[in-house]
Amino acid sequence: MEKIDTAVIGGGAVGLAIASALAEKGKDLFLFEKNPYLGDEQSGRNSGVIHAGLYYRDYPLKKKLCVEGNSMLYAFCEKNNVPFSRTGKFIVAVNAEEDKMIDRYIDNACDSGAEGVKRVSPEYVRAKEPNVNVYSALISPSTGIVEAAAYIKCLELIARGKGVEVMASTKVTGITAGGAGFIVEIEEKGRKEEFTTEKLINSAGLYSDEIANMINSENAYEIIPVRGEYYCFDSSLRSELAMNGANVYPVQKPYFIDGVRHLAIGIHLTPVFDIAPGGRKIIGKKILVGPTSRAVSEKDDLEKGRSGQECFYEGVREFFPGIKAEDLKMDYAGNRAKLKGDKDFIIERDSRYSGAVNLVGIESPGLTASLAIAEFVKNILTK
Repeated sequence: MEKIDTAVIGGGAVGLAIASALAEKGKDLFLFEKNPYLGDEQSGRNSGVIHAGLYYRDYPLKKKLCVEGNSMLYAFCEKNNVPFSRTGKFIVAVNAEEDKMIDRYIDNACDSGAEGVKRVSPEYVRAKEPNVNVYSALISPSTGIVEAAAYIKCLELIARGKGVEVMASTKVTGITAGGAGFIVEIEEKGRKEEFTTEKLINSAGLYSDEIANMINSENAYEIIPVRGEYYCFDSSLRSELAMNGANVYPVQKPYFIDGVRHLAIGIHLTPVFDIAPGGRKIIGKKILVGPTSRAVSEKDDLEKGRSGQECFYEGVREFFPGIKAEDLKMDYAGNRAKLKGDKDFIIERDSRYSGAVNLVGIESPGLTASLAIAEFVKNILTK
């Protein structure tokens, strides 16, 4: 039976960043991803926003790792030529009641250390984005966007360059803990194998609860998949649809899972990269509208009962009144790994087997925080 030093389960942005951070010369590190393509679940099916850290005051790990990850991700993209843009973000209130949330976000930003967040006048917003209806607003200048697919590919190349064995289409089907490590069963294209590993990193996203239970049957984590759906529109179709490259968000809206109140960031407007002549990536005319937030029963269910145009129209019409339902075209969907009973990230050694680290409930802002999460895991393993 083959013996390796470290196994990372999950080939999204977080798993790849961890694998790269842990790679050492002379040490065998394998990363296993059950899907044919890396980053094909949460990492590649979100808004691609680099978050500043406005929403996580009550969630210490999300707050810490989002703010740290924000600057780390910008530096990484700059160094490695990954397309990104510091678009900035407006959060807009459309009435006096919603205005109360603006002060809350500014307080959150002061608490977390998010840079440059402040109130701006409606006139300031309209000077930047004339088609936005606004009663009051804030600006978050360190919010931006990243081309997630390019980021994931870059992380993969760096990991491989450090000697990491990246194995896609390889599903972990069983884990037995004991002795000095773990026996891990994998299946690749119908072929089954076993190996032993001293360290095991569970960064399996939507399936992190299942992997945690394989490690230790006493683990009671439960991931609830929450589907986020997107539509889009072409901002060049009519003058009242024109946008100038900013992210525009409403104040948060509540939704419920098993009777527990959660706050969704809300259906918002996000610019998307396009390819300019010569191959350079620029902000294009396509605008993403979404995501929705709806719990679904199956972790891989991306299509059953997709929402119609009206849902997205209703989500943005108050702050973007020039849009019509017929402007909206269906785009992709993705499921987020909501952890039942806890709204913060869980990143910790297994309670029974210290060679394993479980990362559970790594949803938004996981993409932004991915590099900071990797350093956090590395520090856990060196304690």
